[in-house]
Amino acid sequence: MGQFKEAERLLKLPIYVFAQLDKVKAEQYAKGADLIDLGMGNPDIPPPPKVIKALVDSLKNPENHRYPSFEGAPEFKSAVASWCKKQYGIDVDPEHEVVTLIGSKEGIVHFTLAFINPGDVTLVPMPAYPAHFRGTILAGGEPYPLVTNEQNNYIPDLKNIDPAIIKRAKMLILSYPTNPTAAMAPREFFVEAVAFCKKNNLILLHDFAYAEIYFDKKNKPISMLSIPGAKDVCIEYHTTSKTFGMPGWRCGFAVGNRELIESLRKIKTNLDYGLFTAVQKAAIVALTDNDNYIDGVRETYRKRRDLFVDGINALGWNVKKPLGSMYIWMPVPKGYNSTTFTMELVEKTGIVVSPGTAFGELGEGFIRVALVTSEARIAEALARLKKANIRYNG
Repeated sequence: MGQFKEAERLLKLPIYVFAQLDKVKAEQYAKGADLIDLGMGNPDIPPPPKVIKALVDSLKNPENHRYPSFEGAPEFKSAVASWCKKQYGIDVDPEHEVVTLIGSKEGIVHFTLAFINPGDVTLVPMPAYPAHFRGTILAGGEPYPLVTNEQNNYIPDLKNIDPAIIKRAKMLILSYPTNPTAAMAPREFFVEAVAFCKKNNLILLHDFAYAEIYFDKKNKPISMLSIPGAKDVCIEYHTTSKTFGMPGWRCGFAVGNRELIESLRKIKTNLDYGLFTAVQKAAIVALTDNDNYIDGVRETYRKRRDLFVDGINALGWNVKKPLGSMYIWMPVPKGYNSTTFTMELVEKTGIVVSPGTAFGELGEGFIRVALVTSEARIAEALARLKKANIRYNG
């Protein structure tokens, strides 16, 4: 970097695979390629029309263009509390147990800065959403991978963690349904996680981004805060990105233990000015007046899931249909690693996926497919794979 040396916190970060992938995509677009982008988990289903109208109306109010409140609009936080009660059966105090976020990713990374000192450890099931371990690295801590795979249903074994690691640990980061593996966790594991964190004086962070993307009412995801005693140790993150098709709006919130919420609020007051008021006003409409919109979102993802999984299995894979999230986690054929297979897909078929290593070293050997395009384009992707004779040989 010439004469300028980056801070150690940046030098310690693993290569950001998505940046490399963006470069390859740009090169392909420059050649005129018709890419089918199933890489980034970037929802394509637009928000409810009444939410868009609420944003437009809010933009016409000059007061909404001033700096927002650090605390978040009281009416937004009240809407969050009502939503949490209605959807997950949990009680949160809107004044002391809710914090407004500029997207949940921002809130997760900032939270690690509020609690992690150099040398501290966070326990992170891997593969994982990058913010779950990169935030710790940026704070000077060490993410300790808890191995998850198909054999253990992508649920970490909390009983066999080295006591020396637990002694250094400050936080356990969980997320169900998961990104990238699309795994779900039973209530019994949540009960175990709460007890584990209370016993070892750990913060329990639950990223609940995919709370509403599920396909079987018998397996509806539950809030960590629905576990008795969880609020003593837990902070839980939510986002409107996946639930309401608002990823570009950057609107999220965290709820839970008031001391943890206050610490997150404290660090955010030093780093940002809060969420744009007009977005908060529109998000209130999403949280309080969404009719059957979410049912439609689930059905759209269910149809895409079925189409893709049935099609990919016809090409030799043996992929199970996930019960939640908007992702398919699948192994790469023999003779490839996750990066070489990803690049070959782009070059030979114009299909973009995410290599498993984007989600940590334990993601090697897999790719993640995001169901973020129409059924017609998914069918086209499957046809391209068949034409290119790309099959699974494992």
